[in-house]
Amino acid sequence: MAAEPGRHLPSLASRLRKVLRFTAIYGPGRTLFKAAARLRLRVPALGGVMRQRDVGLIGCGQFAFATIGYFLHRRSAHRVLACHDIDPAAGTSLARSLGVPVVAGDAGALLATPGLKAVYVASNHASHAAYAAQALAHGLDAHVEKPVAVSFGQLVQLERARRASRGRLVAGYNRPFSAAVRELRRRVVIDPAGGFSMQCFVAGHVLGAGHWYRQPEEGTRICGNVGHWLDLWIHVLAWRGLPERVQITLAWADERERDDNLAITLASERGDIAGIMLSARAEPFEGINESIQIQHGHTLCKIDDFRRMTLWQGEQVWRHRYWPKDVGHAGAVLQLFADDGVRDWAEVEVSTLLMLHIAQMVREGLRESSFSISQARADLAQAVASS
Repeated sequence: MAAEPGRHLPSLASRLRKVLRFTAIYGPGRTLFKAAARLRLRVPALGGVMRQRDVGLIGCGQFAFATIGYFLHRRSAHRVLACHDIDPAAGTSLARSLGVPVVAGDAGALLATPGLKAVYVASNHASHAAYAAQALAHGLDAHVEKPVAVSFGQLVQLERARRASRGRLVAGYNRPFSAAVRELRRRVVIDPAGGFSMQCFVAGHVLGAGHWYRQPEEGTRICGNVGHWLDLWIHVLAWRGLPERVQITLAWADERERDDNLAITLASERGDIAGIMLSARAEPFEGINESIQIQHGHTLCKIDDFRRMTLWQGEQVWRHRYWPKDVGHAGAVLQLFADDGVRDWAEVEVSTLLMLHIAQMVREGLRESSFSISQARADLAQAVASS
């Protein structure tokens, strides 16, 4: 594989160093799976467990293999029955590595595969909503990776399919499923009169000028990256009940790339406030790194890259370490098969509407705006009903 312009392929020593660092963060099993995904190596099947081959996979890139493939392969009784990618080599190599029996030539052929019950959509962002809507139209359960839509029209299409289908729809936003956020939810005491404060500093991937995230139709980095932390904020606010209105302020470092090195401030009419900063000046060696603080009432927590959390509540303090690193992928990937059900879709709907609003602000160079949650949901419901 050729290096991107201006970048060099890592040396063997650097690759080995990364493997050791990843092992310390993710554990040996996940690290080996990530390496197998990168090299498209054969992954041995686990013995002694009955496996149901009833899952379809649309999009066979690195994330589909290393994350969705890992948790289905290692932690689920469900295996991939059929896969499809617009790049035939990607579909064929994933099928060979994970032992997938059917490589479909197109999405329609995949959805018609006998025995299929659920479909995972992990293709390029602009195609998520259409593929998920097709799966729902076939009466299948659908797991759609983030973002679930990159335009209001796509969200309308997806909502229409969701409401008309007997299949379930879930989203791949994973931070709400992390052990740290779930522990915070167990500990926090909701104050009906008190607001939530949240601060996120994210050191993100450095993206080249030709990276597909930057293609206008893919929704900018707001949909590709920032949507994660907007979704987390909406999830946390939902513990108390969502506010009516959010005041939004944006600042960016470079007018030519408004969705890089970006700061977002959000404040509600009831005292909630959040700050999200995406910095992409230099990429951390192990990839994305997050520092998150959340406070409500007498509860304060600091989450360090989802590897450690300190939680204070009055005089009490709890310290947690998470190894392997738990950013919530397991819970998000497996929510269709979890005993405790799936996440409330209303949260995903609201976080997507907010994300699309901010993405439009970035496109237009608008630094301040007011967003009404109830009006946005009413507009969506009207569009779904009239289409």
